[in-house]
Amino acid sequence: MMIAGVLLMIQGFGNALTRWLWGTDWGLVSVAERTTDLPPWTGAAVGLLGLALAAAAGLKGRRA
Repeated sequence: MMIAGVLLMIQGFGNALTRWLWGTDWGLVSVAERTTDLPPWTGAAVGLLGLALAAAAGLKGRRA
């Protein structure tokens, strides 16, 4: 679960940052945006989902 969270953080926040800084898309979120009509905040939402998954995996790892 930690690996999936980190990958989602990289893809989501990477897409959001490249859109904000350079005005271009990057990563798998940009591929999804080419095929479907997604809102512009999708990259940040994917990054936050990844952050939540990584945090949950970290907390679960500390309990075990």
